[in-house]
Amino acid sequence: MMETKTQSLADMSATCRLWIFQSSKIIKGELLGEVNERIVNFLSNWAAHGSELFCGFEIYFERFIVIAVDESKAPATGCSIDGLMAVIQEIDQSYELDLLNRMKVAYMVADEVKECDVNAFRDMLQAGSVNSETIVFNNVLDSLEQLKKDWQVPVSKSWHATLLP
Repeated sequence: MMETKTQSLADMSATCRLWIFQSSKIIKGELLGEVNERIVNFLSNWAAHGSELFCGFEIYFERFIVIAVDESKAPATGCSIDGLMAVIQEIDQSYELDLLNRMKVAYMVADEVKECDVNAFRDMLQAGSVNSETIVFNNVLDSLEQLKKDWQVPVSKSWHATLLP
């Protein structure tokens, strides 16, 4: 059986390398279709020094674009990663999603994802409107295994703990 190049993240190895891009806008409807199409088009041709990259992606919570590559088959290189970043930047500029802003914090309130800048989140922690048990999205992960275990965690178990008063 021939292996497909792009696939669902659920079908990929836990050791796959990972990138998470957080959108400030909800990605649904027509926007979801357009973003999906652009990512699929890029990933279906993604290569590193002529070697196809086996990769996949998902959009979670209508807000997080998660892209993974199975480096056991072919490693992503500087040029291929630059290509990924260029397409993310194009998508970001086309739809004003603020995907590359790493100064944002996403957190859960009830069953809804909220977002604010890191300084506002620090202020909320000091005021007590969120606390060390508030669930945050730790977007600085390296593998699918980490995504499953360490992506949605309490403030106290992520880098966000540095913001606690």
